[in-house]
Amino acid sequence: MIFDLHCDTIWKISEAQEKGERIDLQKSDLQIDEVKLKKGGYFAQCFAIYIPNKYSNPYERCLNDIAIYHKQLENSQTLAHVYNFSDFETNAKNGKISAVLTMEDGCPVGDKGFENLHELHRLGVRMICLLHNLINPIGYPNFGRYFADGSPDRTTPNTTTGLTDFGRELVKEMNRLGMVIDVSHLSDKGFYDVIELSDKPIMASHSNARTICGNIRNLTDDMLYKLADNGGVTGINYAKHFMCNDEERGKNSVACSIEHIQYIKKKIGVDHIALGSDFDGINPNIELSDASKMGMLIQGLDKAGFTTSEIEKIGYKNALRVFQANMQP
Repeated sequence: MIFDLHCDTIWKISEAQEKGERIDLQKSDLQIDEVKLKKGGYFAQCFAIYIPNKYSNPYERCLNDIAIYHKQLENSQTLAHVYNFSDFETNAKNGKISAVLTMEDGCPVGDKGFENLHELHRLGVRMICLLHNLINPIGYPNFGRYFADGSPDRTTPNTTTGLTDFGRELVKEMNRLGMVIDVSHLSDKGFYDVIELSDKPIMASHSNARTICGNIRNLTDDMLYKLADNGGVTGINYAKHFMCNDEERGKNSVACSIEHIQYIKKKIGVDHIALGSDFDGINPNIELSDASKMGMLIQGLDKAGFTTSEIEKIGYKNALRVFQANMQP
């Protein structure tokens, strides 16, 4: 079974609706829909709310997209939302795939207190990727250098600026509420700030091993060690430019995923590896082109010598454990 920690499918549906087009989760040309999830053998899928910086009121747009998410699930025969940890078990017993509402970029939370955060929690958000690629009230992205044209250097990490004072307070409040903290996209300095502050296991929902692929969105060996000490997990991202320094080779997402998984297992053990596809946020021109293809990865892990128990941990049990540690008192 598969528990995928990150996709941008709701963003794609929202963008289509803004243009007057209709896309449904039931069946579509997207990388994730109900048909593909069932074929891929999914246990749970995290659906991220991503708000591009073109919106002047990110909180309002966030509420709009959360409403789209809930509307999509309203009449679903396949997906059921998770409010409490017990919902995972209930949904499985009822033959449903669990849907977890998350956010990619905490900018809609604002910086004037926790009113927005509490409302987002009430609406079902259970994990927040603290920021995306721009500075927000919570912290700083992982760009340590910018070129003359203003574009970021994606090989030089930001080791100097991390969480803001508000961001540090937010970590503690998310811990209290039972919301998982996601450090993908956060600066290297911010990662260590979260590790220092969080008393619950965290996630890097869609990040790989930086030693294998030097993109700054991936985790260094030391970050992997700290993540293991924290009890957290990293979700393997299938994007070719996070898979391999040679993007053409990175299209071989089964072999490259296994290379990252083997490396991380060697460094910190299998208990800290999960899956975070980034579907509908990445180019489908890769081997693992959509959610229906997950059987290929499971078969590849089996052929690579991973035991049934290890494959189950990577596939869904490690992710489930972190949600349990956060969502239950």
